Amino acid sequence: MKANLELTEIVTVKLPNGKNVKVEATLLRREEEVASKILSFEDVGDVIEGIAAAVAAPLQHIQPTKAIVKLALELAVESGQLTTLIVKGSSKANLELTLEWEKQDISTP
Repeated sequence: MKANLELTEIVTVKLPNGKNVKVEATLLRREEEVASKILSFEDVGDVIEGIAAAVAAPLQHIQPTKAIVKLALELAVESGQLTTLIVKGSSKANLELTLEWEKQDISTP
């Protein structure tokens, strides 16, 4: 059985608005030196957008009156880039995301 020893590091991440934020990220490969780099958060936003689109498509087909999807996301560094992992529990997550869709009642009064 493998020991699950995760190495995390505080990295600087540039947000789409140009601001920097410090993030604790799991290093997926131990040989990387990332603390001195500024990583882009844009890929994380793209992942969230992709997940939302993937969930919304079947919801449009089945048309529930309301749907809520909760995700726990962990930020990680792989090949010098910030990446996103969907994790099992919120205790491990860097980001907890709740996506909610509600069917609009368009009947006229």
